[in-house]
Amino acid sequence: MVILVLGACGRLLAVREFITAYPRNTFYYRPYEMGLVASSLLHGLGFSSPFGGATGPTAIVAPGYPIAVAGIFYVFGTYTAASAVVIMLLQVLVSLLTIWLMMHVATKTLGAQSALIAGAFWAVSIPLLWVPTIFWETSLSQCALVGMTALALRCRQNPSRGMWALLGTCCALASLTNPALLVSLVAMMAWAAYQTRRSGCRGPLLGLLALLVVFAPWPIRNAIRFHAFIPLRSTVGIELYMGNHPGATGRIDESHFPMFNKQEMASYISKGEVAYTHDKSAEAWAYIAARPATFVKVSMRRFYRFWSGTGNANGPGIYAMHALTTTLLGGVGLLFLFRRGKRSLALLMALPLILFPLPYYITHAEFRYRLNVDPLLTILAAYAVTQIVALFRRQRGLEENLI
Repeated sequence: MVILVLGACGRLLAVREFITAYPRNTFYYRPYEMGLVASSLLHGLGFSSPFGGATGPTAIVAPGYPIAVAGIFYVFGTYTAASAVVIMLLQVLVSLLTIWLMMHVATKTLGAQSALIAGAFWAVSIPLLWVPTIFWETSLSQCALVGMTALALRCRQNPSRGMWALLGTCCALASLTNPALLVSLVAMMAWAAYQTRRSGCRGPLLGLLALLVVFAPWPIRNAIRFHAFIPLRSTVGIELYMGNHPGATGRIDESHFPMFNKQEMASYISKGEVAYTHDKSAEAWAYIAARPATFVKVSMRRFYRFWSGTGNANGPGIYAMHALTTTLLGGVGLLFLFRRGKRSLALLMALPLILFPLPYYITHAEFRYRLNVDPLLTILAAYAVTQIVALFRRQRGLEENLI
């Protein structure tokens, strides 16, 4: 409870500072597309016009977060200060739920000490205090990933049909909020299916069915609207191009984004979203094919930036300090799990760490993307601390006995 109170106080102070230090409605400035799509939904235009104006249907963003924002806009007003405060406060609550889930997972698998360290670190780490002030699904994605971890562990313990249905449903809802999580979450479901393979329950099939039923309306809608197969988001080609084009450094280059480039906006409008993103993808792959060595070099740079927290140009040093701490100690914690014989748990934790970052190695690797896997890294880092302390104490005890 003390840790949750600390986490709440720190985040509420960050929200208060954000409100008082920045001009009114600064919260909505970046990224614009979330609010614009939510506004379109509220005005009965469906998922459309992510860059302003009336540019037609879109699949640039996943539906989960804009739907939630549209609901808040409906009650508290579109682009109002009240709506901004409500969104931030709800994201504070989600962040606190994330801390609770982290401590729950750590307690059940690694012990109370690891849970306390992980929860305390997440409650007070400065970069994390500001996550609720981001107008994006970052808070929800963090909670979803650690929540799915808790459900997968629960499913291994109690592989009932109801638990599998819940697992599949949550996987779909999380993926509709952040499609980048889909591969990792399906891999976690596969882990749970393998762990329960001898139970004789047909739960994994039910979980897969639940996943498909809940997730399917989005790609079906896209097929009807665009006459194309778009299972997740249409923005892949744009993201790939922004990270891979003549003069690219591996960082996001928003000067090529339709929102900030009149020429690109005109091209987006004239071609339509599907053709525009397809052409951007083709340009990016042509650039990669012509300069494979450059692509590999820049991708390695993005790999480093993702794990070191240096993906933002001119990002604060505290980002790198936080990221390097959890990355290095998290890696050590993963090794300790393997050495202590907890290999199934190590695999469950490792799957998202391996799979989730893959798209960012070839596009761009801002710090906020890495924050999605930070709860798992923090749990592993906390376990590493407990094991290092235990080794130090054993070593010191041996030395004292020799004396």
